[in-house]
Parts: sequence; C-alpha cells; structure tokens
Amino acid sequence: MTLSASPRHVVAVTALGTEVHVEVSGAHADAVATDLLRAWSRCDARRVDDAQGRSVRVLVDDDPAAVEQAAARGAIAGPSAAVVGDQVALAVTLQAIEANEGDLLMLRAAAVADPATGRAVVLVGPAGSGRSTAARTLARHFGYVTDDTVALTATLDLLAYPKPLVTGDDPAQGTQSPDDLGLREAPDTLRPAAVLLLERHTEGYVPPVLTELTTAEAVAHLSGNASYLRSLDKPLHRLAALVEEVGVVQRVDYREADDLVAVTQQLLNHPLSAEAEPEPPEPTITELLGRGTAGDGPSVRRADFVDFHVSDGAGTVMLGETVVALSYLATRVLTLLGDGSATLDELAEALLLELGEPESGDATSLVRTHVDDLVEVGVLTRV
Repeated sequence: MTLSASPRHVVAVTALGTEVHVEVSGAHADAVATDLLRAWSRCDARRVDDAQGRSVRVLVDDDPAAVEQAAARGAIAGPSAAVVGDQVALAVTLQAIEANEGDLLMLRAAAVADPATGRAVVLVGPAGSGRSTAARTLARHFGYVTDDTVALTATLDLLAYPKPLVTGDDPAQGTQSPDDLGLREAPDTLRPAAVLLLERHTEGYVPPVLTELTTAEAVAHLSGNASYLRSLDKPLHRLAALVEEVGVVQRVDYREADDLVAVTQQLLNHPLSAEAEPEPPEPTITELLGRGTAGDGPSVRRADFVDFHVSDGAGTVMLGETVVALSYLATRVLTLLGDGSATLDELAEALLLELGEPESGDATSLVRTHVDDLVEVGVLTRV
C-alpha cells in the first residue's frame, strides 16, 4: 500500500553490506529522491523499480494532514527533505544493524582511514561524545569510513558505511553528503589500526590526553557501545580480538575535534602491532590439587553466563546484556572452577598453592568474600 496517490520513488542504498530501500512519496517525492541519491552516493545509492525486503517509508508534503496521516501509519513524514533527512539516516542504519544481528560486531563509533593503506582509527562513544563532529573534522584529512556505526566481520575486516552526515547541532538542519562536505574517500579494504574511546570535555582547556586501558577494561567499555552484542557467538572474545588486533585501546580526553587530527596521524603512523603469543591456559583446581572436585561441604559453580574472557589475568563476564569486569582474584576463582564445582576450602587450598599466603587475613576468609560477591552479582551459584 502506498502512502499517497502522489508520485512515488524508490532509492536503494547499501548499508553495512545490506540493501535497504527508501520508498518516497508526497508532493516533493521527486526532489527528495534526487537529494537522497546525492546524499547517499557513497553508499551505492540508485533508483529501483520497487521496494522489497528491508525498507523505509518516507512522505514529504506541504499538506499537514497528509504528513500526519503518513506518520500515523509509521512512515517518516515532514514538509521538507531537510526535516526528514536525519530520521531517514537513522532508520536506514537501524535496518542495517537489525539485518546483521548475530553476524557482525557493531559499535556506536565513527572511523577514518589512511587513504593509501586502509588502516583505520575507530572512535567509540555514545551520543554527545563528539563522534560525528570528529568524523567530519578528521575526514578532511583522512578517508571517511563512517560517523555512526562501525561494523567488523569475524576476521576483523571493517565495513565502510559512508552515510550522509548531520551538518549542525540541530538535526532539523538536515544532512549532507560526504562529497558536499569535501570529505576524503576511504579505500575498499579496511582494517582497524587503533581504537579510541572518546571522552569530550565542553569547558576549559583540555589538551588531548591518551590513557591506555587493560584488555578487560577495554572489553567492558566497548560492550557498552555495542549493538546486539549478546547475539554473537562468544561476544567478549570478539571484542577482545579487536583489542588484540590494535594492540591497546586508549581513552582520549579532549575538547575540540581539531585536537584529534595530530592524535589520529600519530596512531596511523604507528607500526602494526606484532602478533601476540597465545597465553598458556591457567591450571584448574583439579590439576592443582590432584584430585576430583568437589569435596565435602557447600560448593559453588559457575552460573550460566553468555561468555567469559581472560587477558593478562583479568577477566570479563557477560551475564545477559550486562558485562562485569572481574578482579584478578575473582578471575582466578572462575578459572579454577572450570566446568566443575568446588568448596570454599578447596578454592582456598588451590589459591594458597598458586599464590602463597595473603598479605593480610586468611585465605579462606578472602575466598569467602570474593565468592559471596560473585554469587551476589550472579556470576557464581551455590550447589
């Protein structure tokens, strides 16, 4: 069913490897379709005969009644292309994200790349972190990859999504194509070279300051900016693989987007990180104690969580949609348990063999405190 008896046009765009159709009707349909072809030109925008599969319905008309009626039926509606432009971009992005659920690792992030090598800097941050402004500024010097959603395959190839950009603080001002903004093009083949977590300060002089995060901290922060993370197989491992690919994730405290130009250049000039040696597996409680578990008394075991990842002794656990960063000792408790169960005394004995006497208190009390905390947050369960 069409939105109106007025002219109707369909523009297909490619977003994150997914074809999305934008079905435009209303008195200004022809002009809006032409604007879409221009704005989405780097996303393979083209006219097609009909809207199939994933689609977004749009009506642009001077008649307030027609606009109201179309909006009531779930369409994006307004009096001008400028008014609906940002809503169209958001709707196309959501369609593409939904289509890639369970396949791509998708982050709320911008990205720019070296036009020659395709090595990309990923700028992660929620709304208000200056992500889109940073993309516009940096892409005048580097290749524009996206200002909205960074998507990575299981082999960490980065998919370009050079969508139109909002040109001001007010989305009602409309969007513009990367070409109109003079942004450089990124190459077809892209790999992540660095990941920055954006921490924007709106007041005072704040020179850009980089702070390195541990893998566990980086995984926890990235998980809060991911879409459909739980749908991935071993989601924490997918995030950790990205961290390992770039060497280290850094938080950047900054104020002005221009200050990120030199930082980005420095990161792209940095040599590729050497392939890390795989970490040897940590011993389980059975291997340390030389006997089966569990012994006499109350025992604990791991809860049914989505994923568990350990790097440099620190772990992260995904429980439902929540990611919990663990201390070193809490991580060792989970690692020691493996797929089995153990009593507090057995855990204390194993940790004594591995780590020696604690600096204060006794091992059993220390283990009990950590176990109680892990049970409270749902990481462990009593049996």
